[in-house]
Amino acid sequence: MPAFRSPLGLVLAGGGAHGAWQAGCLDALLESGLSFDRVLGVSVGALTGASYALGRMSQIEAFWKDVDKARLLRFEPRLGPLSLFSSEPLREAVEPAADDALARERFRCELVVVSLCLDDREYHYARFEPGGAGAWDGPLAARLLASCAVPTVFPPVRVEAGGASRSYVDGGAKGNGFVSFAALAGCRDVLLLQMVRPDEIGRVKSLSQLFGDQLGRDLAHGLETLRALPGSPRVFRLFPSAPLNFSCFAFRTRHCAPAVEQGRADGGRFLAEPSSFQVPGFKA
Repeated sequence: MPAFRSPLGLVLAGGGAHGAWQAGCLDALLESGLSFDRVLGVSVGALTGASYALGRMSQIEAFWKDVDKARLLRFEPRLGPLSLFSSEPLREAVEPAADDALARERFRCELVVVSLCLDDREYHYARFEPGGAGAWDGPLAARLLASCAVPTVFPPVRVEAGGASRSYVDGGAKGNGFVSFAALAGCRDVLLLQMVRPDEIGRVKSLSQLFGDQLGRDLAHGLETLRALPGSPRVFRLFPSAPLNFSCFAFRTRHCAPAVEQGRADGGRFLAEPSSFQVPGFKA
């Protein structure tokens, strides 16, 4: 296994149904013996990150391989606030994280869940640390649900925490500025798993591709926040070896099951030659 330095950080980008690739890729890395000290997840990346932290990677991979069963897009339009689909399937998906006390005991790493607060249009970084002493910006299940609540697709999520009640949506939505990766300060190496290939950014777009463009811009800015940190880490960027030629809203087994396998294969390619995935401009 390649030698990575600890603390080892992991960024899990958003991308809807393309999260199937991410789950397969991450599982291949874990099977090689890699483990991560701190994970930052956006949107579906937050679900993948929570699955890793809770030791449920086999379950999330099985979920994607039979995602038809979940019926994630259940048409249930609402006018206030505007949304097209019910959030109930997502609530079912995050149910294993519903018991905060149990999750805190089981967590194997620090997790940062990114969402966008509708009250001030600022990004919110909910921190979850294993054990009883560190931060726990719960409820975990609500934070995960909020991070995946794509505006107009799913309704916003109201989170009660710290004596306040605020509405949150997907961490990949457009807010004031861009998502920051500064929560990974102190990590010596960082792996970034993104589902948008660099050569896909900026082309003529479908709605799904426009969403991917926004994610791509967020990732580029996030890398700059890592570069600006004192003692910036080495960064390795993994993305699909071939475009994922289906919509990020195509939650269908016929798309997602092959994407899991492509992710596993791409994880293996990275492990065979990680230096070719290193982002230039960061310290060696």
